[in-house]
Amino acid sequence: MKNNDLDALFTGLTGNTDSIQENTPDKQVPGKGNKHTAGKDRLRQKSLEQARNQERFCTIVDSGVLKKIRTIATREGLQIKDVVEAAFIKAIDGYERKHGVIEENSKRKAIDLF
Repeated sequence: MKNNDLDALFTGLTGNTDSIQENTPDKQVPGKGNKHTAGKDRLRQKSLEQARNQERFCTIVDSGVLKKIRTIATREGLQIKDVVEAAFIKAIDGYERKHGVIEENSKRKAIDLF
């Protein structure tokens, strides 16, 4: 690693940007913003999700199941999120047929507890 690269790394870690040389190239992963635009990108993505009535969430799934979901998405020309959403909708429909319609619980006021 070059000295300029090390200097940029250490000054980035310490937050001291005064000593970063102007000719140090930004190394970015294609499709990803740099650290200065990452926060703006997340805010933009969040507002798009809200406008589309969508939310992000993370889960853990068996590797074999995920591999099959990816295969289905590829075969059908769909995004993985669309395949997973269709599976969720189908699972919810089956659950509701068996157990009744799922209604969203509204929050009660604390004053009503006692």
